[in-house]
Amino acid sequence: MNHLPLPRHPSDRPAGGPRRRVGLFLLLAALLLARPAGVAAGTLHVPTDYPTILDALIRAGQGDTVLVAPGEYKLYFGNLTIQNRKVTLKSSGGPAQTRIIGRPGRPVITFARGSRTVLQGFTITGTTDPEAISNNGGGIYCAPSSAPVIIGCVIRGNQAVFGGGIYCDLRSAPVIVNNEIRDNTALVSGGGIFSFRSSAAIVNNRLQGNRAGNSGGGISTYRDSSFITNCFLWRNRAGFGGGVSCERAATTLANNTVTANRAGSGGGILIQGGSVRLTNLILWQNRDRDLVTMGTGPMSRPNSSDLKDRRFRGVNGNITADPLFVDPAGGDFHLRPGSPCINTGSMDPFYNDVDGSRSDMGGYGGPAAGWNRPLSPWTLPGRMPGARRRD
Repeated sequence: MNHLPLPRHPSDRPAGGPRRRVGLFLLLAALLLARPAGVAAGTLHVPTDYPTILDALIRAGQGDTVLVAPGEYKLYFGNLTIQNRKVTLKSSGGPAQTRIIGRPGRPVITFARGSRTVLQGFTITGTTDPEAISNNGGGIYCAPSSAPVIIGCVIRGNQAVFGGGIYCDLRSAPVIVNNEIRDNTALVSGGGIFSFRSSAAIVNNRLQGNRAGNSGGGISTYRDSSFITNCFLWRNRAGFGGGVSCERAATTLANNTVTANRAGSGGGILIQGGSVRLTNLILWQNRDRDLVTMGTGPMSRPNSSDLKDRRFRGVNGNITADPLFVDPAGGDFHLRPGSPCINTGSMDPFYNDVDGSRSDMGGYGGPAAGWNRPLSPWTLPGRMPGARRRD
């Protein structure tokens, strides 16, 4: 194999170069969520005050919260489109008790152009129909120039051509944090998430059991500049890049655990072109091969990572050793005492753990790791005073 089939998207200028953006993304999220001085926030209850989520959203003003009681909310007349507002759509009972169920052929939730809504604490799931499949985004579609915050949700059982779980479109900047994205399907690319020239912040998510017919079982990025950190990609499948595929992208992957994913080529991560950065990763027991790169330069070589692939051992601080997960069969990827991945990540202080020590490799290391779930959108992970790690 020399080249991957490219997704059918319009040709645009190349994405910008990778930057260290954890703090920038979190600052942006805070600015987007800030309420203008002097504006009182209200809470609209569904179904006590308003019978449907859409009714409440139509009546909500800037800074308001739409609080949804536990139950199943079926969208009989299409999807839920959220317009350009800074509102919070939140469940009172969390995703285990509150489901939004969409119709086939379109995303369950669409964040319209310019939307800055916070979506928190729902299960987002669609109904499948082989004759009616959404093109972009089965569970959630982030329109161009939108900047929603998607936090503490379960996104599962959705299907699309691109982005079975979530599709991030051109110039969108979603913050996707502390979600479980599982069992979604993309006919082409991005079983869990597809990012098309977006600058998404994808932080502290678990992507499990997603599938793509072509590339990116867990995540697929195309000419984007997203920052993916502290994510766990487990048991995803694709033709190319079972865990992650990056094409012509400037994606940054830092402190992720990518394990037990499968593909015909690049079971863990596959990179074609671009300038992807790989730092503090654990790539372990993926089939075929943990990492495959094509048409890339030295910048896309892994740094301070643990890979079973021995080609990278001893280069850029990389190791080849069993990471000693607590219970890999059961999906617990904490590191046991004595793990070779503890305190052996990048020596750059930028990547230090929240306690100030040298970063661990994998999803539980680095400055954005170890936060209790679910998080409030007002306390997104980052270098904040008094941060405490999760045990």
